[in-house]
Amino acid sequence: MSLTSERSENGAVQNRVEAALFFAFIAISVAGLLPRGSVSVESTNIFASLTFVVASGAAILLGAPQRTYGLFRLALSILFVLSLWIVLQTVDLSFTGFANPGWPDANAASGRSGGAISVARADTFSVLIQIAAPFVAFMGGLVLCRSEERASTMLQWLAVSAGVIATLSLVQYLLFPNYLLFWEKRDYLRNFTAVFVNRNTAATFLGFTTILLTGLLWQSEQEGTLTALLRRLIDGKPGRKSRGTGQAVLLFCLLVPTITGLMLTQSRAGIASTFVSMLFFLTYLAATRQQASRYASPVSSRQTRSRLIAIAAVIAGLLLIGLVFSGRAMLRAEVGGVDESRLCVALSILRAIGDYPLTGMGFGTFELGFPAYRSAECSFEGVWDRAHNFYLEGKLGLGAIFLVCLAIAVAALMKSFMTGLRERRKARIYPAMGIAILILALLHSALDFSLQLPGLALFFATLLAPLASISLARTRRSRSH
Repeated sequence: MSLTSERSENGAVQNRVEAALFFAFIAISVAGLLPRGSVSVESTNIFASLTFVVASGAAILLGAPQRTYGLFRLALSILFVLSLWIVLQTVDLSFTGFANPGWPDANAASGRSGGAISVARADTFSVLIQIAAPFVAFMGGLVLCRSEERASTMLQWLAVSAGVIATLSLVQYLLFPNYLLFWEKRDYLRNFTAVFVNRNTAATFLGFTTILLTGLLWQSEQEGTLTALLRRLIDGKPGRKSRGTGQAVLLFCLLVPTITGLMLTQSRAGIASTFVSMLFFLTYLAATRQQASRYASPVSSRQTRSRLIAIAAVIAGLLLIGLVFSGRAMLRAEVGGVDESRLCVALSILRAIGDYPLTGMGFGTFELGFPAYRSAECSFEGVWDRAHNFYLEGKLGLGAIFLVCLAIAVAALMKSFMTGLRERRKARIYPAMGIAILILALLHSALDFSLQLPGLALFFATLLAPLASISLARTRRSRSH
């Protein structure tokens, strides 16, 4: 066998392995949503382990990504710092004075000695994999999205898969409302929750899916696919862009049940957060529609008026959709008003944070440590195993380092997406989608615990990888300079 043929065969084998890792990565990210968001410890460990295996295999095969190396290195650094801090929370630090003050009483009852920052060391150490999995998924996605074509393909597969899940879940809700796939539904029986237990988690997922499908549909319109489809329906003749009409029809057929399901969740915070993110997304797209072409001409006053009219139409359309489809959510907001129990619990969490402003109580110990701070004025109904606030629970569990790492991560992602908006022209739809998804996640996380579900966190991290990769891809113009 000649050296050239041997290299060709090795390259073909590598391409097949890369393709297998690529689709396995997508399948794991989507499958993690199905067992109720992987809320159980078993599901979390299974999908996190599979993510580690596939991401590690991709990194060994392909190496670190070039154009997103800065993001890759930053994510790895944040993961290392958080992992090190979580381990330190479980170590005996009684001699430093940082140990939780409850340990002396616990030691007196158990006859042991020592103390740690965490009020439950085993719980803190066991959930280390839960916080590591999204970072590994994000880094693995950056590695696999080594070209713009790969990144856009991953995003399309994720969007279509999420839309199929939303559609099939809605069909099951209409036919068998008391089941979540193969599990009997026990909570929120009157609300659509997709494959999740909680309607707020479902609203976050459906909001992500709405943004993805809308963005891909807009991209089809920019490429002339929708125009060709309309001409085909009216004239009965296929246009030059008829090749992608099937995909456009599929996206639209998935978008309609996704939006319908979002409204049926009756999640006030979820619907409102999606509305705000879509308002930014569609307004930006309407304002920059003429600039999407590679050979865009200078903007005239007529084009400016057209953009203003388009923006007004977008806002009016969103308001109309909100009024028509979210009537039950608005009624629930009017009747229920402000959730006083959540407000009361939030104040109790703030008091707990005041006792551990730097070190935190221990990651993953909210359910065990919070009852000591739960105010008697709060409702005693139910067990609060999560804070319904991503920021408060993160600050209480990890301490000050959580806010620092969160601010750095969000700033890095926003910088990447802003770079994409500035330097990309035909592909600026992708960084706009990234910003819209971030807005939705950051807003809804202040009122619910959607991103604390391992399955949804894994899917969210996977979504950000191709969006960031496309945003940081060099354009021809930037390479020429």
